[in-house]
Amino acid sequence: MYFSVVFPFADFRSLHRDRAGRLERPAWGKADPMAKFARGFGGIHTRTKPGAGFAGENYYADCDNAIKYPYQYFLKPVPGLQRSILAYPIYRRFYFDGHMAGRFELGFRLNEDSIHDIACFEGMVEYSASELAAQVLQNDLRIELLDNRQLTQSFSGAAQALRDGWLLSSTRTKDLSTFDIENIGSRYVGVGAPFIFIRSGRETNLKPEKQKRELFRNDDLELFLTRSGSQAQSFDVAVIPSVASLSAETPRERLARLFYIQIRVLSYAHSFYLRQVASGKISGPKSLEPAIQALLERLSSLEPAEGDRADELACHEMSEILRRTDLSPAQLATEIEELVKPGIMRRWFGGFWGYADRKVDIAIEAAAGTATTHLLSGGL
Repeated sequence: MYFSVVFPFADFRSLHRDRAGRLERPAWGKADPMAKFARGFGGIHTRTKPGAGFAGENYYADCDNAIKYPYQYFLKPVPGLQRSILAYPIYRRFYFDGHMAGRFELGFRLNEDSIHDIACFEGMVEYSASELAAQVLQNDLRIELLDNRQLTQSFSGAAQALRDGWLLSSTRTKDLSTFDIENIGSRYVGVGAPFIFIRSGRETNLKPEKQKRELFRNDDLELFLTRSGSQAQSFDVAVIPSVASLSAETPRERLARLFYIQIRVLSYAHSFYLRQVASGKISGPKSLEPAIQALLERLSSLEPAEGDRADELACHEMSEILRRTDLSPAQLATEIEELVKPGIMRRWFGGFWGYADRKVDIAIEAAAGTATTHLLSGGL
């Protein structure tokens, strides 16, 4: 079983004079990032080199220097079974589209030997996606910042520390005194609460979830949402229960995973933009439709890993699926905006009891789910 913890973030410093000191390199969103590392994070790598775990985007930055946690966690994802299962990290990555949206993505994998042993000694057991997610979000990680702060927090509480980490990494050193991170961060940059994406293979049968929202289901793909119960969010866990083996993600599964994660990130970023505009903190043109167009182009032109014929075929099939899908970026942007724009009740009463945060999370989840269902069903 693979799972990733995803922190969506928004960066609208492009609307500020001089981009609020944001560095020109790495040239995120360009075909060539023109840099070999991201300051304070780690090296920049391309997908054309072999790598472990989920296949993602064409290049990314490691976050090993900024995000620290143990080499292993012990989780109990099988309800009623006291035995713990080792979960170990497989990547810590950072992505940014260069315009408005990005994410921190932390990937993990359950130990296959433990899964095999449980199957041998306990028989057919069922794993709980929501329980696994809840346990992960309650664990701690440490954020090491370039201003020498070291902040230890739970996964569910790490958003602001990650925001500061990105600002310190991406702002010219000489401009940090002019564009202080608290002021710029509160206006132009935001990191959202994490959500978790799980892919369960046929080796780890899943327990039926009491709270479940089906996004798509046919003979070769199922994708649903559930709740961890550890955050105020509505549905913060996305799950693909695959009939294929753990290490055999199908092209359709890959497309569903990549699209859902990235459209949820874009929905968060656009929601952040609309809220900041409504409160008078920023102003400037919208960029959601071109961001969606760029997302579809990235997914349709994903470079295969070097020397990996299976990956080459998977990338080609993903491209063909997108080519056949009649998905309109303009219509999709309009639909997302309708779902995430602040309503009058949210603007007037949003400050009470976390009402605004809960409503925003629900709207973002709904926008991402609707868009993904459209994609998998053949487009708008």
